Amino acid sequence: MQSSKDHWRLIRLKYFIVTGSSRGIGRALSEKLLSSDHHLLCISREVNHELVALAESKNAPIDYFPIDLINVHEIDALMKRIIGTIDESAIQSIYLVNNAAVVQPVEVSSGSEPNDIIAHMNINLVAPMLLTSSFIKYTEPFKVDKRIMNISSGLSFNLKPMLSCYSTSKAGLETFVKAIGVEQRDVRIMGVRPGATDTRMYEQSVITDKSAGTIKLASTSYAADRIITFLFDRFEHGKVVKGW
Repeated sequence: MQSSKDHWRLIRLKYFIVTGSSRGIGRALSEKLLSSDHHLLCISREVNHELVALAESKNAPIDYFPIDLINVHEIDALMKRIIGTIDESAIQSIYLVNNAAVVQPVEVSSGSEPNDIIAHMNINLVAPMLLTSSFIKYTEPFKVDKRIMNISSGLSFNLKPMLSCYSTSKAGLETFVKAIGVEQRDVRIMGVRPGATDTRMYEQSVITDKSAGTIKLASTSYAADRIITFLFDRFEHGKVVKGW
């Protein structure tokens, strides 16, 4: 769904590809990035029409690319299509934020259905790996600032019962960040571990944790502010850092 206007082509834009942009941290991040000199390219299962309306009210360019990232074989073609919409003469910089993730199955490993484990790893680990690979490949002609931000979690090392899939996927994502940091210089990459944030995913992840009620949760707005700070001002290539 296109919403671009001719006058947006007259200025050089910062492009942001954000996954999981319809709710939670992804939505808060997308809302804060809305600007007349930013072009958002949103990836999520469903279009967030409130976000689109907000973008229009701010005269901020936005395009949506609905996809379920469980369908990993569609990702390369998706990224090729997204990058193909960009006018090379109008680009100032381009960023990919791999934010989309799931926490299910919340279950001991032996009690998890095989298809649920496969779906989880596809969304949380395989999809961001493929998005990163395709992003690097298809943005190669753009001689501009290119950055990738992967959203991880403290559960990558702070292990809890019934979250083996989630912890494993995030630990793998962090290793991937570090590995790409070693092999890649044209595109910079880093990972951020947000602290406990008031999202649906957090609620699903702590159903068996009796101490969860004592933890002070950050708002999605605060989490988005911190991520933006790292993306723009505190970017550390090949590093994974604590968000706060």
